[in-house]
Amino acid sequence: MLFLVANSVHAKYITALNDGGVSIERVFVHESGAVSIYINGGIVNLDQCTSTFWVYIPPTAKAKDEMLSLALFAYASGKRVGFHGSGYSTTPFWGGTQDVPVVNNIWVH
Repeated sequence: MLFLVANSVHAKYITALNDGGVSIERVFVHESGAVSIYINGGIVNLDQCTSTFWVYIPPTAKAKDEMLSLALFAYASGKRVGFHGSGYSTTPFWGGTQDVPVVNNIWVH
């Protein structure tokens, strides 16, 4: 299992650690360098985000490039992934109307 780690005081599992994970449907790279990952599967919506079908990696995330690489690997190979994160972001690109879970860890099942 591949695992990238980033520290967060209030981080939570967005997907359960030991379940089968979720599949990646689309990956969108924003002009700012942020990444939106559209998923198919259940997420744990602990922060009561408006959106439950995609997650967000901010452009300032320490391991953003590594997480994007891992997401693209999983997408290309058909592998499922898991997410861990903290809080949510309202992305201006999507009209600023949906809160999206922020990812700070990603792993491949």
